[in-house]
Amino acid sequence: MENPNDQPLRVLKEQLTDYIELKREQARLGLVESGAKTAAAFSSTIIIIALSMFCLLSLLVACSFFLGQYLHSYGLGFLISAGIYLVLLILFVLVWRKKSEVSIINKIIKLTAENGND
Repeated sequence: MENPNDQPLRVLKEQLTDYIELKREQARLGLVESGAKTAAAFSSTIIIIALSMFCLLSLLVACSFFLGQYLHSYGLGFLISAGIYLVLLILFVLVWRKKSEVSIINKIIKLTAENGND
């Protein structure tokens, strides 16, 4: 025989089970949304970087040809351009590397915090 007090407890148990399932589904969908936003941001950033690199490469080759024509030696123009890029690379590694790493880390943390608040 069933106790009359069992019915509300059974209903409460079913509601609690449904609530837990809905919360789990909400958390899963939140993770999927965050992952999708991160993937979209990453993809668009990669495309922007690739297009910027192609543009910069074209500009650098044009600069090398210009220097080569000015100096009447294309080899010398490309050599001077390579020296300039080597100096910029050394400056970046010695001076700006840590600053850029910290900046990127802060931007990723900010992006992750914004995704968590949505």
